[in-house]
Formats: sequence, structure tokens, C-alpha cells
Amino acid sequence: MFVETGEVAIFCLEEGVGEPLVLIHGLGMSHELWEQQVPEFSKNFRTIAVDLRGFGRSSCPSDSGSYAIEKLTSDIACVIESLGIKPCHILGTSMGGFVAQMLALDYPALCRSLILCHTAPRMSIPLEIVQSRVESLSAMRMEEYSAIVVEQAFSCKAGDDARGFIAKLIAKNNREVYTQVLVEGLTGFDVTGRLSGIKKPTLVITGEFDRVLPKDGGQEICDLIPRARYYEVSEVGHLGYIEKPNLFNRIVLEFLNSIATDIA
Repeated sequence: MFVETGEVAIFCLEEGVGEPLVLIHGLGMSHELWEQQVPEFSKNFRTIAVDLRGFGRSSCPSDSGSYAIEKLTSDIACVIESLGIKPCHILGTSMGGFVAQMLALDYPALCRSLILCHTAPRMSIPLEIVQSRVESLSAMRMEEYSAIVVEQAFSCKAGDDARGFIAKLIAKNNREVYTQVLVEGLTGFDVTGRLSGIKKPTLVITGEFDRVLPKDGGQEICDLIPRARYYEVSEVGHLGYIEKPNLFNRIVLEFLNSIATDIA
């Protein structure tokens, strides 16, 4: 289904019944990223996997500033309001974790809890690396560029099936949109000074060998958000939910079940 925000149409895959749980993917991905999570989560939760603007089946605006984190966050807030699912559990990974943090800060009434995966309280990827990626995007086909992403995102233990799955997701992207999101969605994000204001139950999940957004960033989030819980998944990179899906799902569901009877 699609939710119209007034600016864009946001695609949402919805399955299951129960308390609502919104899944927010990272850069270059889509709702397809969660193929090993949605079937499990939807057994007990109304699970909504969104396509952020610019990705998957959602609209791809081209105006300058269209992919600022504030814009992505506003879209998610509109989805939650439109579907009548507030307050809901929010799970965001990588750039989607940036969106989840901003949502909890700017729209606290919409959030029941936060699950922040493989993310950080600020944009920690050096600008020269971002510029290098932009240059690579301009010179390569998306199929070639996907190999760079796969190499950095996974641990050395990841299998060929997992690597191929992510390579195909990245290759589906529009080069111009991906470049615009890379620049606008990542540059300047920093909520370090605000995180102590988040009062929702929070779980932070990191990967032992994450080279994209290293685990120190997740630990910092946990230190800044009062009573946040921390779990480091051993021997995985930036995509723990793909490298160890059963463990990841168990961690998330145990957290959600532990707060299921709390008052929102």
C-alpha cells in the first residue's frame, strides 16, 4: 500500500496484527531488506516495513534538500499518523537509525519504543569517504558500485547468498537519487546533544566488526539515552540482521516482549 504525505507517496508492506512495529531501512535498501524479519515479527506484531523516499517503490523527488533526515523523518511521522498506529515501536538501521532517533526527538508521541541497529548519534563516516563514494557512483554502473558496498558492509564470515542478496538490492537503485541521498541524508546529522531527552524504552544493537558505523557509535547512543539497553552481536558487520537473522530476531522480540505490558 502507499501513504501520501503531500510531497511523496511512501510504500509500506504491512503484515500481522498486534502492537504496531515500523521497520526503517538504511541507504540504498528498501522494505525487501527485512525478508527474514517480517515473517517472524508479524506473528505477534502489526509489522510495517517502509520504503523511504527515493528507494523501493516510494516516490523519488529530485529537488535540492529532498533527502535531508528531517524530510525522511517527516514522511515516517505522516505514515504513522495516516495509518493510525501511534504510538508504535520503531526499528531503524544505519541511516534508518538516524531517522528513528530524529522521530523520537521531534515526534515523541508517535513512539512506543526504539530499536536502533548499526547506527550512531552523528554522521561519523569521514567526508572524504563520502566524496569517494560519490565519485565512484559517477564512474560506475550500480552493479559495479554494489560490490564496494557489499565488501564494506559484511564481515568476512558472511556467505555468498547474503552478499548476493544485498548486491541485488543496491543494483536496483537509481544512480542520481542514490547520490543525492548519500550527500543530503548523511551530511550534517548530529543529535548527540539531544539524546538525553529520549525517554522511550530503547535497545541499541551493534555489530562486532561493523566498519560502516562502528560499534562505538552505538555504545555512545546507549550511554546518552537514559536506561537504554545494549547488545553487541559477535562476528557480524553492518548487517547483523542478515548475517545472524535468528539471533537478531530473538534479541528484538525479547526486548519488545519485555515492554509489552508497560504503559506507553
